[in-house]
Amino acid sequence: MEIQREILPESYLLILTDEENSLLDQETLALALRSAVRSGKPSIWVDCSQLHRLPAPTISLLVGYYRRLQQRNVQLVLCHLDDSLQHAFSQTSAATQVPVVPTLLDADLYCHAHLAGAPRASA
Repeated sequence: MEIQREILPESYLLILTDEENSLLDQETLALALRSAVRSGKPSIWVDCSQLHRLPAPTISLLVGYYRRLQQRNVQLVLCHLDDSLQHAFSQTSAATQVPVVPTLLDADLYCHAHLAGAPRASA
């Protein structure tokens, strides 16, 4: 499993990739998410275009980060999910559904719309 990181002007991008015969490693993802949070960026985008599956514990990890980041007014947005991944995330409760958008441009638009006027919480 590999995670590429890209620090953008107003967001932190994580690009998740499946390696052959490997599932997304939860510990590696948790470390990448912690780095993204420490970056101080107002949004974290997770590009799943190169993923085909996510185990339930990894989905729970992303949902947990989503809830914690909401308290800090930091947006966590998933993009480029295939149909099976979208379905897996739609099975979570409505209160904890991580936003899913089709493209990185949509992630940018979503974050600008939801962060406009929201006060930043201190870490």
